[in-house]
Amino acid sequence: LGEWHLKHTIPGKNMIRYLSWILLLNMIFAVEVESKKKTKFTVTGIVLGKDGQGLKKVKISLKDTSYHIHIGNNLLTKINYFHKNRFNDRPKILTYDKNLSETPILSVIRKKLGSSTRSIAIEPGEKSKSIAALEKLYNNLIKAGVDRGTVIYVFGGGVAGDLVGFAASTILRGVDYVQIPTTLLSQIDSSVGGKTAINSKYGKNLIGSFYQPSLVLIDIDTLKTLSERQMKSGYAEMIKYAIINDLSFFKWLEKNGTNILSKNNSYLEESIKKCVISKAKIVSLDEREKKQRTLLNLGHTFAHAFEKKSNFTQMTHGEAVSVGIVLAAKLSSKLKYCKEVESNRIENHLKSLKLPTELKHLFSKNIKATSLIESMKLDKKNYNNVIRFILIKGIGKAFICDKVEENDLKNFLTENGAT
Repeated sequence: LGEWHLKHTIPGKNMIRYLSWILLLNMIFAVEVESKKKTKFTVTGIVLGKDGQGLKKVKISLKDTSYHIHIGNNLLTKINYFHKNRFNDRPKILTYDKNLSETPILSVIRKKLGSSTRSIAIEPGEKSKSIAALEKLYNNLIKAGVDRGTVIYVFGGGVAGDLVGFAASTILRGVDYVQIPTTLLSQIDSSVGGKTAINSKYGKNLIGSFYQPSLVLIDIDTLKTLSERQMKSGYAEMIKYAIINDLSFFKWLEKNGTNILSKNNSYLEESIKKCVISKAKIVSLDEREKKQRTLLNLGHTFAHAFEKKSNFTQMTHGEAVSVGIVLAAKLSSKLKYCKEVESNRIENHLKSLKLPTELKHLFSKNIKATSLIESMKLDKKNYNNVIRFILIKGIGKAFICDKVEENDLKNFLTENGAT
């Protein structure tokens, strides 16, 4: 509307009228939805940055805390502004994925945060989600002079975010931290909602805490150098939100998935915003995963077992989730919860974008059904020693299912590529 008005007004009055439109739209798009538990979920449509650039901002308000998630381009050039606005002059420590050491954006962050900001590199890969890596990080933070007034920044993907978030939740009994996610997967999933964790030899994310960040900065520019494999890995988590509770989003992704994977900025921003809002709503209702938030584990009961059996080395998390979602849909169809056409539609969409959809896409050798089931028995979602699945009654209609018999599960896995 602002752009239309700009074209159809007297030139000398364009700027005043344009700004008036922006102010009006900003008031219109401020929306608050209050849940039954009196928690608030707020979405502010447009916020003007210092340079006049429109930035998306999502606010999560919980019982004990609230914070903003900013989405847009060129955010990190303003990181000093965000810090001053949220934390005043409090000291900072910057942690980052070592793979990003030479990136121009990291140099910008360092410059903007100031020369007094200490930096700590995190080794890349799932091996950093370990007790040994956590202890090393604790020691480095203490050497860097962390105190309860320190704000810890984490620049990286899901591994760095999970590790540093857990460290922040426990060092000195808790300090503030800021998520700066640099992968599609971490931007739409792990950076939002306060789940922090490391792995155990018995399974993925079994040691962790619920600890919300104080701020999340999602700069779409960080995706410019992300590999095709990592983009597809993030897309698996993106399609998850649609299958859980948003058929219209699924239809939109069917039309625009290729635009997202090709990094078309407008489609990326729109899809990231949709996912963040979807997760924010669920987290606002169920911060500690007692009920609704469990739905966000669609495909993950299978996926975490796959990752465990590969020793967290053969596949990305998103690749495991992609196959896990297909199997969850097929299991839903087999148990007559949904129609086969729904399951096929999900599988065909992922296939069309060349995401993995079968066990053989993840494992070069045969994998035993009994071995996968033993890993599933250690999944943190389980209740009363029953393996818990998120299944569907159709696209957009996910639900929690505790009624899958072990023998039926073994047969199902055997039918779908396990031995």
